Amino acid sequence: MERTAAGHEILPHTADYILEAWGPDRVSCLTEALGGLVGQFAELGDAPPTTAVPLAAGPGKEEDVLVSLIEEVIYSLDVFSYVPVRFHLAEKKDGSVAGDMEVVGIDQVTIVGPAPKAVSYHELSMGTDGGGWRCHVLIDM
Repeated sequence: MERTAAGHEILPHTADYILEAWGPDRVSCLTEALGGLVGQFAELGDAPPTTAVPLAAGPGKEEDVLVSLIEEVIYSLDVFSYVPVRFHLAEKKDGSVAGDMEVVGIDQVTIVGPAPKAVSYHELSMGTDGGGWRCHVLIDM
C-alpha cells in the first residue's frame, strides 16, 4: 500500500482498535497518532478552540512517549471534557516532546464513536521505518 508522507489508519481489533500512524519524523508521527485517536470518536466541525492545554512527554523510550501523550488526551477528555482540535509538538534537546493541544468542550463536537479509555502495551511499537517514523498502538474503548 502506498503511503503519504504523514497519515494514520484505524484497524479493527476485537472490541478495541489499533491505531497506526506514520510521518517523516517523530513529531509528525506522534501528531498523526493523536489526531487519529480523536478522529475515531469525535467529528470536530468548525468550533474555534477555547483554550490551549500543555502537552508533554519524555524523555524515555519511544513507546513510552507515545503512551504518555495519548494518556494526556484521554485525561483531558475524562476530567475536563476537552476534545483536542489541533496539536502543536516540538522535539526538545533532552529527547522529550512538548507543546500544547488546542481544545474545545465536548459539547462543541459531534460524538461519532466510543471514547478511548486506555492504551494497551500489548502490540505497542514505535520507531523508524524506511526513512520515517511509524507507530502501532492498541486503544481500549
